[in-house]
Amino acid sequence: MPENLLRLKNNSKIAIIGGGPAGCFFANDAIQQAKKLDINIQITIFNSKDFNQRGPSGCNMSAAVIAGSLHTKLTRDGIILPDSIIRQEIKGYYFHTEEYGIELYKPDHLSKSSIMAVYRGNGPLYSTHTVSHSFDDFLLKHVINQGVSVILEPVLDLKLSSDPDTPATVIHGKGGQRNKMEADLVVGAFGINSNMANKIENLNFGYIPPKSIRTCQMEIPLDPAFIKNSFKDNIQVFALGIEPFRFASMVPKDNYVTVSLVGSRDLTSNDLIDFLNHPTVRKNLPHNWEMPDKFCMCLPKIVLSHATNPFTDRFVLVGDASISRIFKNGLESAYITSQLAVRAAFENGISCEDFARHYYKPARKLLAMDNKLGAVILAVSDFITRQNWLVKARLSYVEDKRGSWIANHLNTLLWNMVTGDAPYHKILIQALHPLFQVKLIPITIKSLITDVIRQMFSKKR
Repeated sequence: MPENLLRLKNNSKIAIIGGGPAGCFFANDAIQQAKKLDINIQITIFNSKDFNQRGPSGCNMSAAVIAGSLHTKLTRDGIILPDSIIRQEIKGYYFHTEEYGIELYKPDHLSKSSIMAVYRGNGPLYSTHTVSHSFDDFLLKHVINQGVSVILEPVLDLKLSSDPDTPATVIHGKGGQRNKMEADLVVGAFGINSNMANKIENLNFGYIPPKSIRTCQMEIPLDPAFIKNSFKDNIQVFALGIEPFRFASMVPKDNYVTVSLVGSRDLTSNDLIDFLNHPTVRKNLPHNWEMPDKFCMCLPKIVLSHATNPFTDRFVLVGDASISRIFKNGLESAYITSQLAVRAAFENGISCEDFARHYYKPARKLLAMDNKLGAVILAVSDFITRQNWLVKARLSYVEDKRGSWIANHLNTLLWNMVTGDAPYHKILIQALHPLFQVKLIPITIKSLITDVIRQMFSKKR
């Protein structure tokens, strides 16, 4: 059938599977688009997770750092985070290698942006606060206040008809019950850590989930005064150059620190212990700190690629089950893909062809193609961080020559690497800047000679 006939119209029904940020971002933008078109849209979110629960049962398992760029977009959209949700405003980043570390300063063009540390669920397991800290719950309540309905049940199955004229059927329920809801459009916003991806794959319209790897996260309770004095409102980032860790972070959140590890393979709780016992990491913990008997930990998956065909007639996937920026800024990727999908659905249509042309193609251009560059950049970064002599020389130069063009350039490059504030192609352009590369030559040569001499003397001993 002609693609322009398969469209959202007055009283169309949208079902969203997943009430996390991707689902709420889609709902929020869909409401605004419907107002512009002066049509009534009925939106229902299916969400089986209670975000007011503490620990993994209420949490969508991420470091939960809202980048300055995303915070600006949310504010523009009227999504104003209350103080109870913001666990800590982040001023900057401290970048650690195995032998050296420097405080990265916020580039001038980002001076007015605000980085926020939050919780996805209602804080860590065993925490005792009484006010909700859940970012995801806040977003869900935000769209409920705008007229979105929420059904607190899991989606058991999804039926998509071979006839484009026939609405989709969402089968949901709990306790043995199976209820049905017809929807003109179904949006998959359930993330990569849900078993829904396998169910969608079995619908046989060509969807293949992204490749993923298992990471490790832990919430460490610490004295707020220690966190304030030690972290100084900075996120601690570690590129230790040792297997199996690629990079890690410690995010201060008032009376807890969120530890996040990403490795070259699936990580385990033993890897977490090894990381926390590393001398460079121990410096950021109290001298007498010991692993608590009870602690909040999870092993969530993150994506390493993008999905194949995350759409068909009357169905579209958003967030990291579709396309997300690898390793960085997953929340903003959810925002971007949701916005693109909403635009495609309301401005063009909800056919397979509409989503292919107006959602998937621009999303791939914006995120997926950039990820290929990101993989190369991160591989080079892994190599460099293993060369302690080189890393120390460059980082010390940034610290010693602060204010100079090359120091500012290198600082901005590192800032963009650890924060995700810039796309990977921009990072590559920054790294390959001709003047920057020329200026680095004498620094590199000097540090190489120094390292060779040091090794010669150590062998003689």
